[in-house]
Amino acid sequence: ASEPSKFTLAVSPVDPPGTPDYIDVTRETVTLKWTPPLRDGGSKIVAYSIEKRQGSEDRWLRCNFTDVSECQYTVTGLSPGDRYEFRVLARNAVGTISPPSQSSGYIMTRDENVAPTIEFGPEHFEGLTVKAGESIRLKALIKGRPVPKVMWFKDGKEIEKTMSIEITTGIGYSTIFIRDATRDHRGVYTVEAKNASGTKREDITFRIQDAPGKVGGPIRFTNITGEKVTLWWEPPANDGCASISHYVIEKRETSRIAWALVDDKCEACSYTALKLIKGNEYQFRVSAVNKFGVGRPLESDPVVAQIPYTLPDAPGTPEPTNITGDSITLTWARPKSDGGSEINEYILERREKKSMRWVKVSSKRPIAENRYRVTGLIEGNEYEFHVMAENAAGVGPPSDVSKLIKCREPVSPPSAPNVVRVTDTSKTSVSLEWTKPVFDGGMEIIGYIIEMCKADLETWQKVNAETVLATKYTVVDLEAGEHYKFRVSAVNGAGKGESCEVPASVQTVDRLSAPEIDIDANFKQTHIVRAGATIRLFIAFSGRPVPTAVWSKADANLSLRADIQTTDSFSTLTVEECNRNDAGKYVFTVENNSGSKSITFTVKVLDTPGPPGPITFKDVTRGSITLMWDAPVLDGGSRIHHYVVEKREASRRSWQVVSSKCTRQIFKVTDLAEGVPYYYRVSAENEYGVGEPCELTEPVVATEEPAPPKRLDIIDTTKSSVVLAWLKPDHDGGSRVTGYLLEMKQKGSDKWIPAGQTKQLTFTVEGLVENTEYEFRVKAKNDAGYSEPREAFSSVIIKEPQIEPTADLSE
Repeated sequence: ASEPSKFTLAVSPVDPPGTPDYIDVTRETVTLKWTPPLRDGGSKIVAYSIEKRQGSEDRWLRCNFTDVSECQYTVTGLSPGDRYEFRVLARNAVGTISPPSQSSGYIMTRDENVAPTIEFGPEHFEGLTVKAGESIRLKALIKGRPVPKVMWFKDGKEIEKTMSIEITTGIGYSTIFIRDATRDHRGVYTVEAKNASGTKREDITFRIQDAPGKVGGPIRFTNITGEKVTLWWEPPANDGCASISHYVIEKRETSRIAWALVDDKCEACSYTALKLIKGNEYQFRVSAVNKFGVGRPLESDPVVAQIPYTLPDAPGTPEPTNITGDSITLTWARPKSDGGSEINEYILERREKKSMRWVKVSSKRPIAENRYRVTGLIEGNEYEFHVMAENAAGVGPPSDVSKLIKCREPVSPPSAPNVVRVTDTSKTSVSLEWTKPVFDGGMEIIGYIIEMCKADLETWQKVNAETVLATKYTVVDLEAGEHYKFRVSAVNGAGKGESCEVPASVQTVDRLSAPEIDIDANFKQTHIVRAGATIRLFIAFSGRPVPTAVWSKADANLSLRADIQTTDSFSTLTVEECNRNDAGKYVFTVENNSGSKSITFTVKVLDTPGPPGPITFKDVTRGSITLMWDAPVLDGGSRIHHYVVEKREASRRSWQVVSSKCTRQIFKVTDLAEGVPYYYRVSAENEYGVGEPCELTEPVVATEEPAPPKRLDIIDTTKSSVVLAWLKPDHDGGSRVTGYLLEMKQKGSDKWIPAGQTKQLTFTVEGLVENTEYEFRVKAKNDAGYSEPREAFSSVIIKEPQIEPTADLSE
């Protein structure tokens, strides 16, 4: 028998790993990734070996010198710009090595720059919503070369590693995991991927459905009294991903532990708590409620149920601003706090030097301002003062005591006037104006001294013998065309102060100026007066030379109604016992060689209205007529309320009111007697009464027959015919005019005979006897019959017209 064989270990084969693929390539490195073998030979895969082959070489070289346990490896130390192949071998725990994987194919070593991309997946397009207590896991797929650096942010701030948020990042992905999510985890999460090719950011919103957070605080109080208080708060910043339905308000006295429900259905962000006990201290808390539950409450600071006034703080230390022989004017700063109530008055007290007793300064009225002039003091004595503020809660503490102040008259003269300027010049005069000095030396200014000199002499001389009280002065009796300098000084009881000089020399020449109209705060451009009162228009003006002043009013001669008085500087127009005709626009114009200026005054006279516009009529029938008219040009300064319509028979003098409250400008008069001629008139009425009427000049007959045609004219004649023309009647009697009847008679005859009928407004009568004198008349016809006739103005002799010969010599 043969010798026995050696012991052999029976092992299962290991499949080769998956074909390696590159996930990142640079000039000197390649990062590979592969899948584990399908079968591990019955034992765990513990290591991988990576081999490379460069270019066209046949030999494979090992890349890793330590075991690789992951299915990913970065091969380093490669030559830039060369081609490489890679393969992977697996080894299990018992040492079995798999066959090599398939080759990766050629991979070129070079830098590939691809900007980062981030994807969350389409299921997260509108964000991520979970309930409180659930965990959140979100994976972001991240691509790019070189491999991007990944960072996570929440609401713009970088997420720090905590026990509740875990972030795991690998090549090609990054995962965020939140354990037991709460409302504080809601917000906008941002993942940022950055490499050399750029930066990419993607946002996703996490919504945590939970009870709301605390309401916005702090809780504020208003309208605090001994029985009630009003609470104010803001909605919670975190509403738990559901709208706030209402708030729960609770209270407790600070001396107790238990909370009492005040209201559990408050829908506003404010609430007035009632039935409090005056003087007790309370604390309130407010909780927001949504459909997921009641949020955590926000507690207020303690508040006492009483009017929150306190005594005011002490005012500032009194400081003197003006001192005389028997008075001191003091000012002080308001208290820093008025104690929640307005300062009613200040109490000022004084104390003489070496005295211990404070005496209240007497005043006729309470001292409401932080300034007061203390009078009745003794010259030469020294005084100190302090002041207290009083509000609704009482008198506050006194201020610091002022320094000792001695009563004495001021001894310093005033400062110089502020600005001295020239307002006007003429050949012999210069007008000056200035402003008061800033400092009066502690004593009232009693006047001003004006001095002048010729510009080239510099010898100053006093102009005014007595001090000038006003802040303007005109220097007269100067030489024409000469250059002068001027300066002004103020004077008080201590003497003459510093002077202020006109900046440049002034030449005595006439200053020409265009007219100007002086308008001050009391000027009124619109004047409203009642009828019977006096209109007085006043206007001041200026200009050099003195302008001429003219008053005018459209469509009116002012000399008949107005009294006009004009001087060199103003003009007055007066109209006594005015009426509506005096209303309108009055134009005042001033003019000289340098130009002109105008201003318009509008005068409204409150009077009864003027007459309405002309009356017209239409639709005349047997018993009615329709009148129409225009509104009055002058409404008397008041809106027209209505119109009064009247009628009278032509044979009578008395008028009858047809309508006293007609609000339109048209009216139908009825119940007229047929065939009777009537006059009509219309008056307007406003709040001041009934105005002048407008009356028809001719009576109108109420008939169904038309009115006579108007104005029958003879247009032309021949030796046997005549051409006649006329105008339509004023009214048609209520039915359309269907034609006209022409009649004629020889001069001296009493018998009218028909001459023809027509529907036109002209007609030619033929078959007449030459050199015979005829008269003509025309009647209008409607369905009711013929109108009264309208005769021609004169008779006519039938003959050929005699036309003098003319010659045209223009060619």
